Amino acid sequence: MLDRPEGSASAQSNRNLSKRPCCIISELMFDDTELVLDGVVRWMLTDRALFREATRFILKRKGDQVRLRVLGEVYPAVILGTSSEGYTLSFNTPVPADSVEDLVSGHLTDE
Repeated sequence: MLDRPEGSASAQSNRNLSKRPCCIISELMFDDTELVLDGVVRWMLTDRALFREATRFILKRKGDQVRLRVLGEVYPAVILGTSSEGYTLSFNTPVPADSVEDLVSGHLTDE
């Protein structure tokens, strides 16, 4: 699940995109509980994103099925890992490259 073949559609889409820093107000909803975390998407590609919870402390999670709500759109995903930067998510279905470009371009940051 983590390794995408070099010729896959999502790998090809990501060649044209980069992890540009952004700040998109979002929510991370856990499928197995009613837990909803407010936060921001810090970068986004067609197959992955980094979500930063809007609190000082980050719960250590991995393998949880979640849904990322970004500006009204919901993207099912799984948490790949947790770091001090946030939760790295892998989308169940790739997000169209033009949608990612629109989202990120409209919310770019310097860092």
